[in-house]
Order: sequence, then C-alpha cells, then structure tokens
Amino acid sequence: MARPQRTVTVAGKTQLSPHFVRLQLTGASLSDFPIGYEGGYVKLVFPLKGSVEAKPLMRSFTVRAFDAPNQTLTLDAVAHGDNGGPAANWIQQTREGHEIQIVGPGACQPINAEADWFLLAGDMSAIPAISVNLQQLPKTARGHVVLEVINEADCIELDAPSGIEVHWIINREPELPNSKLEDYVMSLPWQAGTVSVWVAGEFSASRALRQYFRHDKAIARDKMYVSCYWKVGTTDEGMKAAKQTDPEPW
Repeated sequence: MARPQRTVTVAGKTQLSPHFVRLQLTGASLSDFPIGYEGGYVKLVFPLKGSVEAKPLMRSFTVRAFDAPNQTLTLDAVAHGDNGGPAANWIQQTREGHEIQIVGPGACQPINAEADWFLLAGDMSAIPAISVNLQQLPKTARGHVVLEVINEADCIELDAPSGIEVHWIINREPELPNSKLEDYVMSLPWQAGTVSVWVAGEFSASRALRQYFRHDKAIARDKMYVSCYWKVGTTDEGMKAAKQTDPEPW
C-alpha cells in the first residue's frame, strides 16, 4: 500500500554545527502521522524543474523527533552546501515558511538492546539515527560509538549512557574514497560477552564493516544491523544500484 504524501511547512531551521542542520516541519497533514517512528525516515520530494511529467526525486531523512500535539516533525540533516544535489540545494536555500512534500514514515531499524555490550558506528548521515539509538539503550549500557564528522566543530553533544565511549573521527574530505571509519572500528579491542552492532553511512565503509562483523566476528543476524545511506561518487540511485549488484546481498 502506498504511503501517504503530505505537504508540510518549514517552521524552523537551526545550524547545529558547520555541517549539520536541524529542520522542523509542521502542518495539519501531520495530524495522523504515527508516533514511535524516531530513528525511521521520511522521504522529501523534489520535483524536477522543466518537466511536469518527470518523476520527482526523493531523498530520505531520519526522523529525529515527532511532537504529535504540536504537529511538528524534526529532521537532522547533513549540510554540504550548494553542491548541485537536490537535497543539499534545498537544505541550503530553504527558509521558514517554505513548503515541501514528504512521504512516509518508513520503518525504524533500532539496535537490539539485548546484549552485554554495544558497538555503533557511522558518518554524519547516520548521526540522527545513532542519536535515537543511544537514547533508547539501557542506562547501564557499555560499549563504543564511532562517529565520522567533517571537522571538530561537528562533534555535537550526544545523550549517551555513561558506559558508552564516544570516538570522533575527523575526515575533512568525505567525498573522497577512504577507509577511516572502518579502520578505526576494526582497531577497537573486542570485549567479552554478546555484542549488538548498529552501523550506517557510506556504502564502502558499511560494506567493509558488514563483512568484518559477519565473517571475522561471526555476529548473529539478529544482533547486527548494517546499512548504507549514500555512496562516494554517485547519486542515491547509483548507490541503490550498487546494493542490488553486490555479490553478497544486503
């Protein structure tokens, strides 16, 4: 069944860091938006200019919070500036009062909280979902979260259990092929007991970590979630095509 398409208005835009923006969307169309989808996603709809018949582009954004009484949806997004991409351009140019259509929400993929310790990792695109996961972990949780950001000022405050050690990796050129995130994660000491893993971000990094956790560490499927949100050097459509042709299914 097709998910509903809603028209919403930008009610707030806050620069959380040099490369991180918080957007608040509101409107009567959110009156029946379901609760409990923090960490899930909605798709923003970007019509193609010059053709009313062309299929619009859609890009996914993580639901950071939803205030049902005030019909306000909060999305945190990476802001790379005006780089030609529809999402990046819209984030750069949008102002309070602007309207946009959204589709969703899509399913949440929470971390399995039944474990002795936890390992979460991702780049800036994954920080909103990882933030939600950290808030939902038991207060006694221990483990690591590894986050790759563009510069030191992007190390935003996290609401993590005191037993979760936060590691920040600075990568000033995320659009160039690199292995900083996966190298750091693989260098962490392995703790005793059952681990629960949650990873998302760039295609190559996520793929390398998926192979590491699946084959080197033999982590059970129900204790591991690994996904990719984007791929260096290609569009969202190119990333999806790469997933479909990967010899080892995602």
